[in-house]
Amino acid sequence: MKRLCIRLESIQHIASLTLDMDLSAPGLVCLVGRNGTGKTTLVRALRNLSSADTFVRTATPYAFSPTSRIIYKVDGAEVVFAYDENIRSLNCREVIPSELRGLISAELPMPHGARFNYFKSASEADLDIRRAITLGTNGNPHELIDFLAEIYSSERYSRMIAVTVKGKNYYAIVNDNGTYIREDYLSSGEYFLINLYRTIKGSAQLIVIDEIDISLDAAAQANLSAWLRKFCDRYGRTILFTTHSLAMMRQLEASELFYIDDTQGVISITPRSYSYAKARLFGFAGWDKYILTEDEVLLSFIEAVIEKYCPQIFFRYKIIFIGGGDSSS
Repeated sequence: MKRLCIRLESIQHIASLTLDMDLSAPGLVCLVGRNGTGKTTLVRALRNLSSADTFVRTATPYAFSPTSRIIYKVDGAEVVFAYDENIRSLNCREVIPSELRGLISAELPMPHGARFNYFKSASEADLDIRRAITLGTNGNPHELIDFLAEIYSSERYSRMIAVTVKGKNYYAIVNDNGTYIREDYLSSGEYFLINLYRTIKGSAQLIVIDEIDISLDAAAQANLSAWLRKFCDRYGRTILFTTHSLAMMRQLEASELFYIDDTQGVISITPRSYSYAKARLFGFAGWDKYILTEDEVLLSFIEAVIEKYCPQIFFRYKIIFIGGGDSSS
């Protein structure tokens, strides 16, 4: 799949919202914005393509009206979910092709996300995990170990093992005394990253995570983006996530950060700089670029050139007069 376009109309407070993504170019897409601008509703809509009951389970019926609908366009194919008064939610009257249903894997926020609901199957696989440790038939997930070790700057994951049960991998850390800690008994942040890794290794081309930072400590937030970028390149994935974490935003490249805004129900998604997002979200003044000049005339000249020839500036900038060599001696 090369291109995905999704359009929401008349859902909750959203009059219209359009997201257009080029899936042929793997990478990170970070959406930031104030509460209530539609980030979670967009994530629900993306998940709805693979799980058609998403809005039935996670949204109030009062969020919809007879004009509510979601339009998905994937490489020319179109799928429409429209309001169905029988279920008071959105419904699709046509059969959705399996390749479209498998295109997106979306992780919802609390309390619906998988990171807040530990796998029941992990406990059911406990006997198989124990048997594999005893017989030495477990695998060594080197890539996952490296991932967790760098995110948390810890060597405790060097004894992590992988056990395959009915085609699914389960993970545990084996202690020196022979006991082990199953993945669902690790911290919520560690469990989330293991589940995220499992999803990246799956078949979905687009991975969507709402509030990616919610279970992670500050250091993990700062370290995560670089690894996600590696995984996108390695496995051909596009990872879209929302966050309120300055630590994560600071580590993003200029092309990866987008600001979502609400203007009387019309939702816009615009590429923005880190300083712009920081100022809008937190009220912190700052600049992305600094221009140093040796004299005040040059400062005024640069300001005039920028004003005349650069009407739309992506980066926030500050021109600073520092004087020449003679004046600073």
